[in-house]
Amino acid sequence: MKRLAFIVEGDSEIILVEKLILPYLVSLGFNIPIHAQTITTNRKQFKKGGVGSFGKYKNEITRTLAQGNVIVTSIIDFFKLPTDFPSFSIDASKITEIESAIHSELGNHPDFIPYIQKHELEALMFSEMSGFDFVIDSNESLEQINQIMISYPNPEDINNSPQTAPSKRLENIFKYKKAFHGDLIFEMMDIKNILEKCPRFASWIEKIVNKLQE
Repeated sequence: MKRLAFIVEGDSEIILVEKLILPYLVSLGFNIPIHAQTITTNRKQFKKGGVGSFGKYKNEITRTLAQGNVIVTSIIDFFKLPTDFPSFSIDASKITEIESAIHSELGNHPDFIPYIQKHELEALMFSEMSGFDFVIDSNESLEQINQIMISYPNPEDINNSPQTAPSKRLENIFKYKKAFHGDLIFEMMDIKNILEKCPRFASWIEKIVNKLQE
């Protein structure tokens, strides 16, 4: 059976893979090598993290597929997606079209599953309160987050303007720091809640499962 590689933007995505997605896939019986790797944005300086450009993203995917016997997927945010991505749009309803264009640019490789998170990774955190309960002491702040959850039954619909993107909302509520709080929040979450409330995310995981079953 082929191994599974996730090409990601940063540490929080790695935590999502290692703490939530990997155990879920293992629970389904997929006992295969699974790992996440960040995009190389400057090979000379050995810099990793972020997307940088479509070229850097494409190079990371291409290098990994070239290793053979591997299924490759990716987790990148729609929010602040580089404008050189194929079929680029600021319209979130066009995300599926962008993913299709990415797949085409990679030669429609059968073992590649592109995925763009609507609108950014932090949207998934609004699937349940457990992670926020763990990192936030203020009842007022927790209530603000709860009200956002009530307003958006599908967390993926939390919009992506510079002021109201999921991460910006968190920064305004409790001085959220992605590198610190993001990891802790994901570690406390149950992927089943994300799958239940986030249909695009659930569809992506289903594609991965179907590919692993081939």
